Parts: sequence; C-alpha cells; structure tokens
Amino acid sequence: MAELKPVQLDIALLLASGVTITAAAQSANITRQTVHKWLNDADFIAHLNGLKSESVEAAGAALRASAVSAVECIINLMVEGDNPAVKLAAAKEVLSLLGIDKNSLRLPFKGAICADDIAKAQASDRRSKALSDSLMF
Repeated sequence: MAELKPVQLDIALLLASGVTITAAAQSANITRQTVHKWLNDADFIAHLNGLKSESVEAAGAALRASAVSAVECIINLMVEGDNPAVKLAAAKEVLSLLGIDKNSLRLPFKGAICADDIAKAQASDRRSKALSDSLMF
C-alpha cells in the first residue's frame, strides 16, 4: 500500500465530510481531474472509505448517546404535558418504542390464562373449524 501525499489526505478528509469534488479541488489548488484520478486509486479509495466509516460510526454513537435523552423527553411530555393530545401521542410513542401495540396486548383464546382453559378453547376452535369445513361444498 502506497503512502498518500499530504494533499491527498486533505482532499480525502474534505470528501469524507461531504465537500464536493470541485470545492475540494479548489481548496487545494488542484484540478478536478486530479481528484477524479485519485478516486480511481485503490489506496486513496481505501483511505476515503476508512474516513467515511469513522464518520458513520461517530454519527451512530452520537445517536445512541442521545437516545436516552429522547426517551426522557417523550416520557416528560407524557407525564408533565398540559395538552391531552400531546400526552396521548407521547404515551403511544413510549409503547411503540417497546414494541407494544393494541394487537400485541390481546390474549389468545379470549383472555384465558389457565392451561386447561386454553386447551379447552383450542379444542373448541378445532371442532368449529371441522364443522365449518364439513359444511363447505
């Protein structure tokens, strides 16, 4: 792997941060064609990709760090808010973040929690299905 020149390192840093090829080239007093040539060089591309990867990782870390504050904000709106619509929306968001919706709260077999009751309900469902299937032509 060839060592990149300082100007290439500078251009890679600019490109990784979202600066256009034209602006990056102008800042280093080189041509756009030179930058395009470097964008075909494996060493330059590897360095640029490494910088982009670091940026993505840093952004992800920042988002993860702010997640706690975001949840606290939603909970604060839910608990302390004055507007009932905002409180309801915040409550729904908290439940949504937990993966809870109106369908996930329904118990199968009409709320049965005893194994015997569930077995009876399952048998009843099988009989109903069998009867329904036998009535089909």
